[in-house]
Amino acid sequence: MNLTVLFSSALLLSVSVLSLEDDAPVTATYGSPKQTAQTGPTQSDCDKYGDFCTKEFDPVCGSDGKTYSTECVLCQQNREKKTDVTMESKGVCPS
Repeated sequence: MNLTVLFSSALLLSVSVLSLEDDAPVTATYGSPKQTAQTGPTQSDCDKYGDFCTKEFDPVCGSDGKTYSTECVLCQQNREKKTDVTMESKGVCPS
């Protein structure tokens, strides 16, 4: 009996906590993302990024036609290879 009450209480508490969560939509992309590019040249602000980038996926299209996982990664490649690739648009580069 005590185990049933404990389990029921834990379940009720879990449901209560989940109902208090923010109602903001959550999206996740697995496999091959189909995000489309927002067109128009956008200047990269590479000064705001340090030596390390997070592992998030917020793709940008570089002026070299390559898709970078984030603006930070594009900037990191520029520093490492001493190139000047700019961000052409947010999103995956058109094929």
